Amino acid sequence: MRRTIAVDLGASNGRIIVGTLEGIEVVHRFETYNFHASDGSFRWDLEGIIGEIRKGMTVAFEKYGSDIASVGIDTWGVDYVLLDEAGKPVSPVFHYRDSRTDGMIEEVTEKLGGKDRVFSLTGIAFQPFNTIYQLYAHKKYRPAEFSEARHYLSLPDYIAYRMSGVMANERSHASTTQLYNPLTGNWDDTLISELGFPRQIFGKIVNSGTILGDLSPEFAKQVKAPAGVKVIAVGNHDTASAVSAVPVTGTDKYLYVSSGTWSLLGVENDTPILTEEARLAGFTNEVAASGRIRFLENIMGMWIQQECVRNWEAEEGVRTSWKALDEQTIEVKNFDGCIDPMDPRYLKASSPDSLMKDRVVADCIEHGMKAPVSKGEFMVAIYRGLAKAYKKAIVDLERIVSHKYDALYIIGGGSKNLILDQWTADETGKTVFAGPVEATAIGNILLQEFALGEVASIDEGRSIIKRAFEVKEFRPE
Repeated sequence: MRRTIAVDLGASNGRIIVGTLEGIEVVHRFETYNFHASDGSFRWDLEGIIGEIRKGMTVAFEKYGSDIASVGIDTWGVDYVLLDEAGKPVSPVFHYRDSRTDGMIEEVTEKLGGKDRVFSLTGIAFQPFNTIYQLYAHKKYRPAEFSEARHYLSLPDYIAYRMSGVMANERSHASTTQLYNPLTGNWDDTLISELGFPRQIFGKIVNSGTILGDLSPEFAKQVKAPAGVKVIAVGNHDTASAVSAVPVTGTDKYLYVSSGTWSLLGVENDTPILTEEARLAGFTNEVAASGRIRFLENIMGMWIQQECVRNWEAEEGVRTSWKALDEQTIEVKNFDGCIDPMDPRYLKASSPDSLMKDRVVADCIEHGMKAPVSKGEFMVAIYRGLAKAYKKAIVDLERIVSHKYDALYIIGGGSKNLILDQWTADETGKTVFAGPVEATAIGNILLQEFALGEVASIDEGRSIIKRAFEVKEFRPE
């Protein structure tokens, strides 16, 4: 079996990983660069990110050469690139946390006849960063740029286009836009028309596990790749790839949390749930790499922890020791502070006049709790809040789907947090299985192997993953 390259971009960092379903190697790690521009907008340094991808792929090909068969790209959801007639970006690539979408949910949904109608057509929860609101803000505030657009590509679709010269919209990522109809399996022409978006910019949708083409000669030369390396649309939305790697058998019924910058807690269903109860509870229906529906809730995740750590590192000029931070957390585990990670105050990045750690303090005080002082107390407040948010989401989900689940699989980078794993088991009363840590990249590789005919199905790939990668078990105490 030949190896594949997984380009796995998270909202905090990226990884270039080489491997098979039997084992992986991280050959390059980097920060996914973002910055505040001079006009105040928050953007991705896309060219810097692509430069890091080239660097990592070069390392991979120098080491493994013709043993590499293909490459697949996954990223966070909702962000996009608009291209002109010549296939060049018409504008900078905005970060989903940019403030241009403030107030857009209300403006757009009123124009479209209300939230209940929009949810009935898309099944997507109302988040200010959804692509629908980003595009509407783009059209409203930068109309000249928007009028030049001839193609819409999600961020991973665009990177795949840069590699292969092939434009395609991968299904799992398209489903995050709130412009995709899960019942028809296509773009929702009604919403697109009513918002005045040109329908022709939204191209053909392809399934996860579609071979797009070969690396272009130019890109192959840049990364020292041999001819014939395939570019594959995987689960281009990172959660779709991650959920593909949940280490279960086909008969298991389970809950999952894809844990990283965000925590996405849900189940896989055969059909979308478009009820008012699901809408009011904040659930969303995104397409899985298998073509099924990921029915889940978006919870703020490790972003809050990451931003607090960045605040401390900037103030102290010293890198944080995660081992020491865990020890400090356990020492003060009885601290009674607890945040609400669903509070919108946590959405935006830290700024000089609004640090994340100060928001945590304010949240605790406003709810009648002691303010955290030590780093360990901050972590206790964050982890307790996440565990309680998981419990609430599970209670809501089990009520909506009329089924009780025994097991919760925590996958992704957040599964390394053994404290949160145990506290989640305690809070939810579920047995927690934590791992694999690199679930997104492993799922990315699984979908490449499926496209190449190395495995017959996602279920077969999951069985291999279950044998090959470490998964830790936590029972409620």
